[in-house]
Amino acid sequence: MSYFNDFELWKEQIESLAPDAIKLPNQPVDDFVASTETLAIEANEDRDALTAAGMDPSLIDNLVTLSGALRYCEAQWKSEYRARIDAQKEWQEKSPMAYGLKKDLLHHFSFAYRKDDNIQKKVMRIREGTSHADMVQDLIELAVLGEKHPEPLTAINFNLDQLQTARALSHAMSELLAAANGSLDESSGTKQLRDKAFTLLYKTDSAVREYGRYVFWKDEDKRKRYYR
Repeated sequence: MSYFNDFELWKEQIESLAPDAIKLPNQPVDDFVASTETLAIEANEDRDALTAAGMDPSLIDNLVTLSGALRYCEAQWKSEYRARIDAQKEWQEKSPMAYGLKKDLLHHFSFAYRKDDNIQKKVMRIREGTSHADMVQDLIELAVLGEKHPEPLTAINFNLDQLQTARALSHAMSELLAAANGSLDESSGTKQLRDKAFTLLYKTDSAVREYGRYVFWKDEDKRKRYYR
């Protein structure tokens, strides 16, 4: 069975877990999953002894499928995480150019529209924004403004192609900014799903280990298997 199939098997229970019941991973998820997969093998060897003590044998089987489900969720989260890191790097590389274009446009517009109070007020308002989001919005507003009133720009030999450049760059930087900002916070749906899957596996893992320590309390070698 694939990790995706494991996830589909547990999807409803993972998604329905209450946010206040989530236990955040306290170790690398890959290491934790590897330890539970080893536990599943060892507990299966001790299945009769564990179930004789009252343990539900399905817990052992659940270790296997929940491990797969968590591996699937972790892979999705890592993919999202890497995408954000890549987007942040790309933003750092491209944003100076975008800010530079905004600065250039404001310089040309301020001069070209210096005799038109209404347009000059719009240019001044656009100049006020300083955040990344403002820059993205300012580029498209400057492009629209220039396209509506091209004559003063033409009179100073401004290259109107820069307006299309500003429009296209605004769109591209908007997508890049969203990718750079939108994945890693605690509200990320992918991260929450990963954390919920971890919680269910952790609880199952803990239950099996608890029974193992109880059953093999006189067998030091076997009892060691059930410590985390």
